[in-house]
Amino acid sequence: MDLDIKQSGNICSLKVKGPFKSDSVPTFDAAVQSAIDTAHIYLILDLEDVPMIDSSAIGAVVHALRLSKQVGGDTKLLNPSPFTTKTFKMTGILSLFSIYTSEAEATAACGPR
Repeated sequence: MDLDIKQSGNICSLKVKGPFKSDSVPTFDAAVQSAIDTAHIYLILDLEDVPMIDSSAIGAVVHALRLSKQVGGDTKLLNPSPFTTKTFKMTGILSLFSIYTSEAEATAACGPR
């Protein structure tokens, strides 16, 4: 997994590329914690280039949502891949997230900056 991180105002965009599996979770968790620690309370997770996601990675995404909500922010999904969408639907967590098709829409939904 590769992770591209962009920060602007109180928003952190994390673009995950490649299979998102248990061995990638520590890197993802560290990036999320760093964003929260530096007052980037809104997370935009771009999952367009994720061909597969395992249960550990799903847990990490839910944990990111929980952390961002604890500090008054939120976590948005941007273009989740078909596999990711299907997996989130099957596990019953898709409804926890707002899903956007453009970064501009996801950013606009993040409240005051």
